[in-house]
Amino acid sequence: MKTGAEARAERAWFGWADTPRLSLADLAAMLWTERFLVLSVGGAICALGLVAALTAPKTYTARSELLVRLGQEYVYQPTAGGAGAGATPDMQTVVNAEMRMIGSGSVVRSAIQSVGLATLYPDIAAAPGADARKLAAAERAFAQHLTIETAPQTPAIGLSFEHRDPDVAARALNALVEQYLTHRRDVLVGGEFEALSSQTTDLSTRAGVATAAMAAFLTAHEIGDFESELAALAARAGDIETQLLTAQTQRGEAEARASSLRARYQSEPEEIQLYSESDARRELVEAQVERQQLLSRYQEDALPVREVDRRIAQLEGFLAGGDPASITRRGANPVRQDVASQLYGIEAEARAQRGREQALTRQRQDVRDRLRAMQALEPQFRQLQRERAILEASVQNFATRAEDARARSQMLGRATDNISSVQRAEAPSQGKSLRWPIMIVTLLIAFIVALAAGLSRGLMRRSFPTPSSAARALEAPVLAVMPRRAPAKRTAKPVKAAHAPKAQPKLTLVEGGA
Repeated sequence: MKTGAEARAERAWFGWADTPRLSLADLAAMLWTERFLVLSVGGAICALGLVAALTAPKTYTARSELLVRLGQEYVYQPTAGGAGAGATPDMQTVVNAEMRMIGSGSVVRSAIQSVGLATLYPDIAAAPGADARKLAAAERAFAQHLTIETAPQTPAIGLSFEHRDPDVAARALNALVEQYLTHRRDVLVGGEFEALSSQTTDLSTRAGVATAAMAAFLTAHEIGDFESELAALAARAGDIETQLLTAQTQRGEAEARASSLRARYQSEPEEIQLYSESDARRELVEAQVERQQLLSRYQEDALPVREVDRRIAQLEGFLAGGDPASITRRGANPVRQDVASQLYGIEAEARAQRGREQALTRQRQDVRDRLRAMQALEPQFRQLQRERAILEASVQNFATRAEDARARSQMLGRATDNISSVQRAEAPSQGKSLRWPIMIVTLLIAFIVALAAGLSRGLMRRSFPTPSSAARALEAPVLAVMPRRAPAKRTAKPVKAAHAPKAQPKLTLVEGGA
């Protein structure tokens, strides 16, 4: 077990780093003690920073401004159908899409190739390695020096590019804008015409196959025009039905008339008395006729006329005395003959209507069979017709859209009205350098590192810079301060704690001081 003298001896060898508290005065005294180390470390870092600031190159920033307006290429055109056609995104979305397109790798790569890798980054071009790795390094450097910015709710894009050469900075930024406009046309509408044309060709081929299938179907079933033939058959069936009903009606009417005429024919006698006449009456008629002929040549008082009048008067007087003997003639009954003629005609008409009815019945059956066959083929025909109609409509739609896409592509190829260059990049006249920022950062780093070095060196010492730190570390009052002794050539052996006086010392000596 250690005695009190041994404990005090060991505590006398403790450094002031073991003290539980340090005041600002203690820290300041510690740094003052290590002032040579602090100044040497800070001076070295400041010298290095000064060299870096003096050798820092000056960069020039070229600026450009683009105005973005909503164009036809952002209007939604559905590939199939018409749902949602004409929808457009909001303006901020369009601006963000244009910004991403400007900073894309393909646009940056095209701009680098347009300006020239050796012109833009000669160090990278002169470095060993494959061309692909050089181009990738140039892309990273270009992206680091390129700034793309916009303000909220503002349809404008600001571009800036930094380079050591002001002319190269302006050329690179203008090349970036040109390559962006070209790439934009290719991305937004460049491949639409080819895709639509390919789809149109494919649909045209399929429509041709559908047309050939329909033609083969019609040929196999001996059909010229399905629609016309089906309509003609339906109309023919209705017409035949009407004619059949008419024939049946006329046949029934003819049979009824024939039955009536047959009864009339049977009721009439075969012969009848045709007429009876006498010679006096015949002579009277002949005299009257002769008188009329004479009047056409003579006057009424002429002798021939008077002679005929006398004879007419005698005949009339003879006939007025009573009917003389006459001649009676009999013959076939003309009514019976007329009825027979009508009967024969009606019977012929009835037979004709009967034959017509039979022919119409056969025609109706044939038409019905053909119509049923056509109706059985109609679903297959409708399917072929529907496929062809859909394909032809799709061909027409895609062909129209392909022409519209080609027109839009050609219009965008000739003009970019929705992307306007408000300010074209020009070679900047003033550059900026990082000298002052490098110097300020160097001073801060030098101050922090020197301060840390001084405090670290002071904390590793086994002496106390101030009496107060010694009193706090040893928990004993400091009665006197002695100056630091020069180190002896031979180190004396320390006195063992056992030979120290047992009484508590009244005086504590502190090595060090101001």
